[in-house]
Amino acid sequence: MGAKAKKTILLVEDQAIIAINEQMLLERLGYDVKVAYSGEQAIAEFESDASIDLALMDIDLGNGMDGTEAAGVILSDRDIPIVFLSNHTEPEIVEKTEQITCYGYISKNSSPTVLSASVKMAFKLFEAKTISQETNRKLEATLDALPDLFFEVGADGRYYDVHCPDSSLLYLPAELLLGRRVPDVLPPDVSGIVMSAIDEASRKGVAKGYLYRLSVPSGHEWFEISVSRMQTPGDESRFIMICRDVTERERADAALQESKRYAESLLNVSAEIIMATDREGAITLFNDNGHRLLGYEPGELIGRNWIDTGLPADVRAGIRGFLATLMRSADETLVPHENDVLCKDGGRKRILWHNTVLRDSGGRVAGVLSSGEDVSAYKELEERYRTIVETSPDIITVTDLQGRILMYSPKALSVFGIEDGSAYIGASVTDFIVPEDRARAGDNLGRMMSGESLGVEEYRGLRADGSAFDIEINGDFIRDRERRPVQILFIGRDITKRKRLIGMYQMLFDLSPVGIALFDYETGQILESNASLRRMTGYDEAELLGLTIVDLTAPEHVGMSTERIRALDRSGLAEAYTKEYVRKDGTRLPVSVNSAVFIDSDQRKVVWGLIEDISKRREAEKRVEEALAEKELVLKEVHHRIKNNFSVIQGLLGLQSGTAKDEASVEAFRSTESRVRSMALLYEKLYESADFVEASIAAYLPALAREVTSNFTDIGKVTVEADVEEIMLDAKRLQALGIVCNELVTNSMKHAFRGRERGTIFVRAGRRAGKVVVTIGDDGVGLPDGAPSDSNAGFGMTLVTMLAGQLHAGLRFERGGGTRTILEFDE
Repeated sequence: MGAKAKKTILLVEDQAIIAINEQMLLERLGYDVKVAYSGEQAIAEFESDASIDLALMDIDLGNGMDGTEAAGVILSDRDIPIVFLSNHTEPEIVEKTEQITCYGYISKNSSPTVLSASVKMAFKLFEAKTISQETNRKLEATLDALPDLFFEVGADGRYYDVHCPDSSLLYLPAELLLGRRVPDVLPPDVSGIVMSAIDEASRKGVAKGYLYRLSVPSGHEWFEISVSRMQTPGDESRFIMICRDVTERERADAALQESKRYAESLLNVSAEIIMATDREGAITLFNDNGHRLLGYEPGELIGRNWIDTGLPADVRAGIRGFLATLMRSADETLVPHENDVLCKDGGRKRILWHNTVLRDSGGRVAGVLSSGEDVSAYKELEERYRTIVETSPDIITVTDLQGRILMYSPKALSVFGIEDGSAYIGASVTDFIVPEDRARAGDNLGRMMSGESLGVEEYRGLRADGSAFDIEINGDFIRDRERRPVQILFIGRDITKRKRLIGMYQMLFDLSPVGIALFDYETGQILESNASLRRMTGYDEAELLGLTIVDLTAPEHVGMSTERIRALDRSGLAEAYTKEYVRKDGTRLPVSVNSAVFIDSDQRKVVWGLIEDISKRREAEKRVEEALAEKELVLKEVHHRIKNNFSVIQGLLGLQSGTAKDEASVEAFRSTESRVRSMALLYEKLYESADFVEASIAAYLPALAREVTSNFTDIGKVTVEADVEEIMLDAKRLQALGIVCNELVTNSMKHAFRGRERGTIFVRAGRRAGKVVVTIGDDGVGLPDGAPSDSNAGFGMTLVTMLAGQLHAGLRFERGGGTRTILEFDE
């Protein structure tokens, strides 16, 4: 409803003429005027007419109710502006008007201008009051509706006003707060926070976000305060302080923080990488384990761009496109992908990701949440297994639980003669077995599914060209993490050659001319024997299987035989040894045994024995021994006769020298006798050698030198000093070297020690630079220059020179402190 065109004034005046005059004046001023001549009439008029906007009230209305009383009744019903009109200015009259809310006091003798201005001012004041009251009512309603506590305080913290919708939130009742200071009322820790907020507001005009906890009648509550400086007249500072009960918010925040800590704990104990990125790829979440996995400190990656930081350059474009496509998709299911990521040290890891789109509360794409599993080890393992499968000499096939082929190794293709293996994916594994074996293969597959362990089975395989071959197959389940069968792994091997070899072995075993026995290492029980062993021992096959190897062995050989078998533990093989078996008929059988140990298919230690009948060999050895004994006897007789012949020759030469008349002839016979003696000694040494062909000069030369010196009884004591290495020479060279030694020692005995009671002869021989060096000398008087020997020794020295030439030896003489003759020749 719009505002009225004219204001209506109720004029209350007990004097009619004055009332009419004032009515006319007011009407000229544009007001509608109603007149009442008494206080009672004025009240009745006011109650009957709600359009009255102002009352112009005379104070003295004669008998009855005066103007102030009538104004009080009117105002008790409805608030309108009342202006008193009177000629009374007495203090007691004016004081009565002060008890009533009035908007002016006009003297009746005032000019129309004053009257008009006073009335207008009254309307303006009432309108301002109405607006102020409406504002106050709204403010009060607002304050009452808000849960916050409102305080008016001074700069010193003094309370001037308190508004609280719930008194249980006040530390003290409002009446106990007014006029008191915050530090005097609140606990020190809380008052410190409040005063800090007031101080900040005094400096900045406003302070927000101060939080404290206070024990109030309703319990321990959290409050958040905001303080704002008021505009006040004068220099005094006043502040409005709003305290909001944020207990539930704090509890919710605490619960949220606890939930966040719990969630972070779950994320951080996760073995996987947990990552969230925003639309631009900046990392907003990256769990601690993810940081550690890539070599970073926890929190180091937050805020960085994932693609630029965590991905190798060669995969960035592809992953950027993948994530862009993912964020454009409406599908919110987990989307997997796999790629390399960069570690902080530059290394790479292979990560399997599962991704989903993150959306805000409005359903808009906010980013991507990803969980990543490090599959680097799996990839290496997978590559290893692939290498094993591709290089395995065995046939490897993986099928589903119904036996349909899912994967096969290259060896399978080559064995079955298949060129294009893709055509057989999904085919039944039994298709590669000959028809007559398929029913058994199917039954075995069913037994596997029922939980039975089959082990190795043999079948006849079927090649692509229709040919058949022998194959052994072992199958087992591939299981998931819950140990449930998900696939079947078959490993097969072409055993055609092996079966052929087994057949050949069996044939060789049966046809071998040497006895063969297989027996248990622990018990000695005979497990298998061939025909030759049965023929040798006189037992049939069944009888041998009931015996142990000890039962066959002669009692005196059991200990030795057992020791040889136990020695197999150390080397696996035993050297051949001989012993005797006892045949079925009780006779003895000499045998030579070779043995080895192996582990059979039942994981049992088995000894393989080769037994050779050496009866004929023993007889042949006996005949040889007899022949050797006869030869030894003949050889001894020959040696005896040769030694006798040497003795006869020496004796004849000795007799002949005794009958010779001249000294030269005697000397010649003696020299010849000495030379024969040296040959006799050589023969003796050769006879003592192993093969009668060669002998050591260490055994020959020193003995020869001593033999020669012993024949010179008229010379003082002569010592032979020998230093001769063990050097083997053949008989021909030993003979020549012996004659040389004989001549040189004889020459020294004749000439070197004349006039001396004792002397020394040296015989030395050794190797030097691949040569044999023989030195024969003495410490006698030596020979004169240019005269290696006297006239009687001329033939001897000639003989020495000739024999040195026969030995291809260098020959030289050294003088000084005696005489030394040195021969050097090739060994």
